[in-house]
Amino acid sequence: MLSALSGILLSLPWLIPGFGGLMFFAFVPLLLAEEPRIDPKHPRSLSFLFLLDFIAFLIWNLATSWWICYVSFAGMLLIAALNSLIMASVWWARAFVQRRLGTVSGYFALLVFWTAFEFLHQNWSLRWPWLTLGNGLANSVKIIQWYEYTGVLGGSFWILLSNILIFRVVGSFFKKSYRSSLKFGVYALLIILLPVTGSLLRYSSFREKGESCEVVVLQPNIDPYTEKFSGMSPDRQVRKLIELADSTVTSSADFVLAPETALPECWEDSIKNGGLHLEPLTGFLRKYPKLSFVAGAITKRKLGKREALSQTARFSADKSYSYDVYNSALLTDSTSKVQICHKSILVSGVEKMPFQEYFSFLRKYLIDLGGANGSFAAAGEPEVFQVNGRVKIGPVICFESVFGAQAATLARKGASVLFVLTNDGWWRESPGARQHFSYSRIRAIETRRSIARSANTGISGFINQRGDVLRQTKMNTNTAIRAKLNLNNKLTFYVRNGDYVGRISLIFSVLIVIYLVVFGWRTKS
Repeated sequence: MLSALSGILLSLPWLIPGFGGLMFFAFVPLLLAEEPRIDPKHPRSLSFLFLLDFIAFLIWNLATSWWICYVSFAGMLLIAALNSLIMASVWWARAFVQRRLGTVSGYFALLVFWTAFEFLHQNWSLRWPWLTLGNGLANSVKIIQWYEYTGVLGGSFWILLSNILIFRVVGSFFKKSYRSSLKFGVYALLIILLPVTGSLLRYSSFREKGESCEVVVLQPNIDPYTEKFSGMSPDRQVRKLIELADSTVTSSADFVLAPETALPECWEDSIKNGGLHLEPLTGFLRKYPKLSFVAGAITKRKLGKREALSQTARFSADKSYSYDVYNSALLTDSTSKVQICHKSILVSGVEKMPFQEYFSFLRKYLIDLGGANGSFAAAGEPEVFQVNGRVKIGPVICFESVFGAQAATLARKGASVLFVLTNDGWWRESPGARQHFSYSRIRAIETRRSIARSANTGISGFINQRGDVLRQTKMNTNTAIRAKLNLNNKLTFYVRNGDYVGRISLIFSVLIVIYLVVFGWRTKS
């Protein structure tokens, strides 16, 4: 029951905005369930501890990620089960260290093992950082302004440390060690309140400076299941975008932003050489000479005859040429010149096969979310758009907005504002779309970049550099909204240094493992 309670407490911040405060004690029931000194008559074996951990994490994963079943029920179960197993293994490793090296070592191991796991979960082939602990505070932006120094992993470390201290308060109280309980209570208050106080001061004193740009965000509300890839023609979809833009764009607008895969599938050679050739888009842009139009599209690039075949290469029907397919963002203007940025972080099981260098034969089992089926190619690193030689735009395509390092790289490359293009319509009107929107608020704080977000069916909106939502749309509405966003070229400490909290945690984790291998098997101190 205690294990299940932790799973429920962990889930609520992802399901109900404003419940982020539960993160500070959500693990306490699980720690109580594992603590042998709380109930000495019932010692816990390591295998039983693993079961307790798995129950908590499975509840958390299922409750917060069930919406994946709209696309694939089996895929949802696989993601939830695999993620829970990894999380439970990390938690179990903490118990193992604690039994070998002592209580304090066990708590330290928990802090660095978990933070290292979240860091690795953003950098290996099965990336799924959706449930990074620091994300649970995404809708509590007033208390996480210091993410500009540590990134979201700093929030995870903070949450874990708070849980450990509050657990010591409760555990000491149950053992009637009231003095110890009071001592840890003071520690817990300091650990929680000092960052919160600093964050509130930073929030109230932060002022955005610099030039501004006017952005129009389109939300065409085209159903991905019945219209996007079958029921509505590409020409009609483009006309719908133009109608929306025409209803909102003024002569002062600088950018129009449309969602992921908003434009028809196209070959990159043709659009680079002769423009998009999409009427009435070209005609619309001629009316606004200073306007730039940013939208998503599936693009194809032919591989040269002497170019080495990539792992994602496909062949034409007659085998006369090979090509790669990308999930891309395009920028065009009244000159019909086109810039292309490719998505660099792909969704495992949907846009790419994990470990495809070893399991390429499994490509045919990828989940089909419309458009081009099969493994996509990816850019080696994030790319930026340059407009008029002065403003750089950082395009963030769908899943990429969950990764702080992605936005940080764009900021280092000169992006002064971030544009998020996504199609959350696959998840219908579920918590998944709201969670995805909230993660952009964290990216704004980490990089101090304003964000414009265009989602096909919602939620679209504007977020300022403090993470405040300036405007947002309702889901499943056909609409366009306009706002002015401030540009910023200054680099935060996090942008300059990246996920150093994760790297340091990984180093300490490796050192703990080495120590256990060399000395720890025979010691318990």
